[in-house]
Amino acid sequence: MDGAGANQLEEEILGAMRSGAQTIYINLSLATFLCSAGLRVLLQYWRQMKAVKRTLLATRPSPEIDAVLATTGLRDLVVEKV
Repeated sequence: MDGAGANQLEEEILGAMRSGAQTIYINLSLATFLCSAGLRVLLQYWRQMKAVKRTLLATRPSPEIDAVLATTGLRDLVVEKV
């Protein structure tokens, strides 16, 4: 997910939040790259959702994305536990 992908993800998340979504799942199974802007979007909206007792979770991260999330310490926060 490059900068343009992060912007698109942010728009999708904001739309879901405005619609009153209680839970938002982001499927990362096909992603092979996650830039800092993508990390920012995940963390920022995870925090916002948590603050209002809602849930945002990444699901099925590819091995590449899982490694990035683990390295940054975000895996335990944003990845769905199965």
